[in-house]
Amino acid sequence: MFTELERVSPFLFSLLENSPDYVTMISPEGIIRFTNRTHPRYAMIGLIGHSVFSYLAPESHEVARACFRRVVETGEPGFFEALAHVGTEVRRYHTRVGPVQSGGRVVALTLISSDVTERTEMEQRLREQRDTLEFAAAATGLGLWHLDVRTRELVWDDEMIRIHGRGVAPRDYTAVLDWVHPEDRARVDATVRDSLTSGTFQDLEYRVVRPDGGVVWVFARGKALRGEDGQVTRLLGGVLDISERRRSEEALRASEERYRTSIAALEEGIVLQSRDGTIHTCNASAEHLLGLTRDQMLGRTSLDPRWRAVHEDGAPFPGHTHPSFTTLMSGEPRSGVIMGVHKPEGQLTWISINSRPLYLAGSQQPSAVVTSFFDITARKHAEAENERLLRVERAARRRAVLLAETSKLLAASLDVFASLEEVVRRLVPEAADLAVVELLDEHAAFGPEHAVAIAAGEPDLEACYRELARRPGDGRGELLELVRHGEVRFTVVQIDGEAPVLPGVPKAEHLAERLRHRSSVLVPLTARSEPLGVLVLGGRTRAFDADDLALAEELALRIAQSLDVARLYRDMQTALHKRDEFIAVASHELRTPLTPLMLQLGRLEQLCRGRSELATAVAAPKIHTILRQTERLHRLIEELLDVSQITGGRFHLEPEALDLAALVRETIDGFAERLERAGCPVRLEMPARIEGRWDRTRLEQIVSNLLANAMKYGAGKPIDISLADLPDCVLLSVRDRGIGISLKDQARVFQRFERAVSERHYGGFGLGLWVTRHVAEAMGGSVTVESAPDVGSTFRVRLPRQTPTAAAAQLAHPPP
Repeated sequence: MFTELERVSPFLFSLLENSPDYVTMISPEGIIRFTNRTHPRYAMIGLIGHSVFSYLAPESHEVARACFRRVVETGEPGFFEALAHVGTEVRRYHTRVGPVQSGGRVVALTLISSDVTERTEMEQRLREQRDTLEFAAAATGLGLWHLDVRTRELVWDDEMIRIHGRGVAPRDYTAVLDWVHPEDRARVDATVRDSLTSGTFQDLEYRVVRPDGGVVWVFARGKALRGEDGQVTRLLGGVLDISERRRSEEALRASEERYRTSIAALEEGIVLQSRDGTIHTCNASAEHLLGLTRDQMLGRTSLDPRWRAVHEDGAPFPGHTHPSFTTLMSGEPRSGVIMGVHKPEGQLTWISINSRPLYLAGSQQPSAVVTSFFDITARKHAEAENERLLRVERAARRRAVLLAETSKLLAASLDVFASLEEVVRRLVPEAADLAVVELLDEHAAFGPEHAVAIAAGEPDLEACYRELARRPGDGRGELLELVRHGEVRFTVVQIDGEAPVLPGVPKAEHLAERLRHRSSVLVPLTARSEPLGVLVLGGRTRAFDADDLALAEELALRIAQSLDVARLYRDMQTALHKRDEFIAVASHELRTPLTPLMLQLGRLEQLCRGRSELATAVAAPKIHTILRQTERLHRLIEELLDVSQITGGRFHLEPEALDLAALVRETIDGFAERLERAGCPVRLEMPARIEGRWDRTRLEQIVSNLLANAMKYGAGKPIDISLADLPDCVLLSVRDRGIGISLKDQARVFQRFERAVSERHYGGFGLGLWVTRHVAEAMGGSVTVESAPDVGSTFRVRLPRQTPTAAAAQLAHPPP
């Protein structure tokens, strides 16, 4: 055995000398007996015989003695960690203690010490980093997870357990999948499986069902890690509870503007620039937004001309005004700075930039700047489109207002040409620099007397154009041809082209150069296929478009319609005047032979009274019938004559002093025979006398018309006539108990040729009440009716005691 020991001893000593650990043998009391190596500061011989506690830090003595005692007493190996002084350094060692036994007892201890100072410091840093990470995760509510693809082992932190409402972490991935909402389960599983093959974990938003039935929305973001074989071996990431954001999206968006989360920050472009302004790092979003790779951006500064940045108005964006540069120089943060950046392929991207300074402890100047930005190109395009639509809307509104005002001007007066002067002045400069309306004369030509309305903003130019337009000659031929053929001419000349002279203006005229317009629209004025004139709009600098053409055509249409309406009105007035003249002539012509005929019939009727039985029985009834029809014809002719006089302004009143009560009695006496035939007894209620100044003939006409009307529509029933002497007027009332008048017809019965019944059952022209109304109004009074169907009607005439002297003058221009 001794020989074998001698043989292996060199090998053992060589192994101990080259071991990285310190191997020491001590007595149970701690006296060093052997060591394989020492620190360069100590000699080997200087250690032997000394206590090991001489080299241990005082705070480690107790733990070392306790370990030594336990090994001696139990004979089992042990270990401890202790601090030891090595020169001026204090190092940490991990020591394994083994017993050396002889005769059944421990006679020595073997110490194998490993220097763990660096490892311990690293573990401490790792613990601190882990604590920091856990604190950050807890502060943001972010739960962390880790999945081993091969073993399917899933590791959750406490925040993950809390988010899912579970008491413990799940066993594996399959258990977690069962907790996902059934509607989201297939999508989540497909995303996870896709990440195993693609190596890219897509962000997920899905619902988790808690044990109590509550539903939580979570956002999951992860990363796939590959092994040496290129296969995905691990998935790791974090989960954030976004239920509050889902419940209050608006509140979250407002909150994101103030407190941007790490996830939102990742969606933005992030660039870190050092103190000298060079880009130190950037994220993937910055690469995507700027169209540059990370390598292409690193080392650049804001002053680099390759950025090709512009302001919102298109002007260059100097590098020294870039938010990151100004923040580095001033230390002031910048927010919401809009910048346009051209990508390498030329595409313009609009971004909104925020910059924040970073300070080192104790530094007064920024040591770096963090710039975040996000893409607002879509917003800028939407704003541009909104601005375009707003311009279109404003233009449409201006055109609508212009058309409405034009219609109002044209409808304000029957003097259309005077209105046209206002219309063309309204068009300049709102819609054009030149506006002209020329109307054809009675020979359908632009003769010396044809109407010209022009507005150009220059009085001398307007006067010269009028003089040129009315000058005799063939210079207007081209314009006349356009009008006769109904041809719309629309001209727009490019900025660098020569503007043409307006049609109808000879180029040799000195006025021609002043009438060159870059844009022009000529629209013929046509009504019912008949040419009436032309509308001309010109623009010196503006370029007319399709909307301007549509405006010109609509203006031309409205002008033509107004001209046509005015012409129709003049034709109608002429026709009405001729009709009234015919009625007056016919009335006089019919009245001339009718008067002697009525006189002769009256004499024949008198001769037949008291004569022979043959005359009484045969001739008298026939003559009486002829006389009644002749009287009826006489009344109709009188009504037509009244119409002629009233509408022709030849109606006159001759007031005189008279007794109205006596006049009413005389009129009723004249109707005695007709009232008897109609079976209409008359009941009178009036004072003995009512005196005043009225026209006797016209007053008899009012009473006769109302009495005849009551007798016609209330035949066989009593008629009540009353006179009331009121303080300020006299009131005549005629009431019948006939068919009555509906409420909707009561105003119409006072109109000319109107009636409330069928003319097949009741004769007459429908003029009696119209004449009554005009006669009463001529004497300063009025006529009203109160009626109901099948109950009867009551007509009331109010007359002042004195006929106004100017009353008759009101009929000089009577209403129709």
